Amino acid sequence: MSRAFHPTVPNSLWGTMTVLLPFIINAGLNFVLGLLVALFLGPEAFGLYAIGAATVVLVNTALLDWLKLSVVRFYSLQSRESDPGIRATLDLLFAGVSLSLCALLAAALLAGVDAGLPAALLMISVAGGIAAGWFDYHAAIARARFLDAAYARLVLVRSVAALLLMVGGAWLARDPAVVLLGGVLSAVAAALAVRRRLADAKPAPGALRTDLMRGFARYALPLVAGNAVYAAIPLINRAILAESHGFAEAGYFSLASDIGLRLFPVLASMLEIVLLREVIRLDETRGRVAAQKRIARNMVPVLACVLPVALGFWLVLPAFERLFVPASFRGHFAGHMASLLPGFAAIALFQAALAPVFLLAKRTLVAILAALIGLAVNLAIIFASPGALAPMTVSIAQSAAYLTALLVMAVIALRALSILPPLREIGCILAAGAAMGLALWPLRGALPAGLELPLQIGLGGVVYAAVILACDVGRWRTGLTLRWLARRAARR
Repeated sequence: MSRAFHPTVPNSLWGTMTVLLPFIINAGLNFVLGLLVALFLGPEAFGLYAIGAATVVLVNTALLDWLKLSVVRFYSLQSRESDPGIRATLDLLFAGVSLSLCALLAAALLAGVDAGLPAALLMISVAGGIAAGWFDYHAAIARARFLDAAYARLVLVRSVAALLLMVGGAWLARDPAVVLLGGVLSAVAAALAVRRRLADAKPAPGALRTDLMRGFARYALPLVAGNAVYAAIPLINRAILAESHGFAEAGYFSLASDIGLRLFPVLASMLEIVLLREVIRLDETRGRVAAQKRIARNMVPVLACVLPVALGFWLVLPAFERLFVPASFRGHFAGHMASLLPGFAAIALFQAALAPVFLLAKRTLVAILAALIGLAVNLAIIFASPGALAPMTVSIAQSAAYLTALLVMAVIALRALSILPPLREIGCILAAGAAMGLALWPLRGALPAGLELPLQIGLGGVVYAAVILACDVGRWRTGLTLRWLARRAARR
């Protein structure tokens, strides 16, 4: 089975923006959300909240993410009509896994198993993992059926509801469990808001189809295992910091980690939406070689977007911390974020640039190998000097883990491609980043934060864009010139 691409579905600028705009708004709201929750909870309570939030991610990733990935690969407009059993089986699997997880949690609590978290926080974290999985499952269905308006509504409802409920809970209760409960309610509300729109017109009756279930598992479970290891790394690191330095130190680390883990995967998902559809279309209409060439070319815009965000964030960190970070976190946030940023960039580069190579070839077992190597690097750095573990060592270890996994995947991916990405254009992007760094470095800490930050963003954007256009990276300067000439000719 394979996911069919439908050329009758318009890939218009309007359709693309309908999907991208909610991502941009969601990234902005998530940014504000993390800072406000940290402000109202304080370092210690935020550290406990962050461990619960990491548990939410781990539960969703390890137990439910395989269903979302199966939707993306096997469910489509065509399969919805020709084989409605796919959706029916996926629905039954989601319900079965969720109920089994609830039963397992209840048994663990009755048996008195100590999970290291308060019982209320643990229950809400597990419920949050299920709710997040339900949200992701519906989001994947909307994308598979090209229901861009429903997808936008889903994302926006969750983002706005999370901002109101989670920040409101932090402000009123100062309780991490209440904040996580707000996240559960926002995900459920978003899924309910589009559930009728995403329902199949002709739902298939009958029982679970084991042949489909085996196909979903063979495809998705290796990816899920790798992603679960990636999700476990921040949870392990937060627990290590909480054990060795207290929940406050875990909170300092977690604020930087949470912001990065919200921002960079969202950036990667935006790039994936724009670029992956064309790869799938080429694979089904012109063959695997054409699709691989497109993947290689797509590495240029991915790097051109990820590099200035990561490098620019590092350059503006002093002003950003003074302007936006709660006072109780200052002096710790910037240090952790500076160490974590290379790892965040690695996550985005893998998801948007390299993952399509393995998804196309269905070589998903590679993800487990890279993730396990990354986890081993993380633990080796942390426990190299266990008697004198410095908080910043944990941030460095997490970045090293993600960078190592990226390197492993890059070596395998580039060997699998029939063509290498254009090295000249990659060199030009790196030169543009260097020019931006040279322009912004003298401004770090030199001005009041309210003036310094917008000046750095504006100047950095102009310098970076100027070098990119001067080098005609991606033939973007040529394309803009031709469009301008065409519009000018049309006015005559």
